[in-house]
Amino acid sequence: MIKFFTLLFYLLYTSLASGQSLEKIRSDALIKVCTAGGFVPFSSYSNKGWEGFDIDMMKDFAEYLKADIEIINYNIDGIIPALSANKCNLISTGLVITEKRKKSVLFSGSYFKSNVIFLFKNDNKVLNNIKSAAKLNNPLFKIGVKIGTTNDFYATEHLQKSHIFKYNEYGDLVNSVRNNKVDAIIIDSIYGKFIEKKFPGIFRYKNTQAQDQHFAVAARNADKDLVEEFNKFLKEWKSSGKYELVYKKYF
Repeated sequence: MIKFFTLLFYLLYTSLASGQSLEKIRSDALIKVCTAGGFVPFSSYSNKGWEGFDIDMMKDFAEYLKADIEIINYNIDGIIPALSANKCNLISTGLVITEKRKKSVLFSGSYFKSNVIFLFKNDNKVLNNIKSAAKLNNPLFKIGVKIGTTNDFYATEHLQKSHIFKYNEYGDLVNSVRNNKVDAIIIDSIYGKFIEKKFPGIFRYKNTQAQDQHFAVAARNADKDLVEEFNKFLKEWKSSGKYELVYKKYF
């Protein structure tokens, strides 16, 4: 019985605490943001500190709230559990809206759109001749994905006959195809364009048949006020021209 009431109190406390995030952010003048570093050009860490489209967006959101910002790094497969455990107020890391994730978090409006591609080396004659990603569903192919991403989910669902290799870091994922450990990697189109530009003449990519992916900020389900405030900020950020400036900076 004591354990039951202890659990009930804990659930009630965390529910109330999470539902007051916006009020607490304003009173503490601090917003905590969970991100997954290494997802260039959205969120990455270098000797210059944190940088990327999402990072600049959240810094501007913090300024909008008249708050400081604390950025906390998590791997993508642990980032929603971290949010649920009150380690941060929001997730901003190019997180794709999915029906499964909607059961765990509350999404903002979409701030970016991308699609799923497969990227491979330009000298790979076999993949150059493939016209459909469905042809990758073959035990002859080794496919790399970033663990915990929607691209991982895509490969698991559509490429069951292929040999799937999962990587924790985007850098390791790119190196896997660069060093011929895998034949292709499944990634977002915007990241594919970045890699193609970074290594001119080495890579090319083709679209899959997956639907467009929409990126959004995520909060706990109780934090509706915080998400509504972000949506107001996003609308103003776009209309002011700042969105376009940050977009041109990174893309």
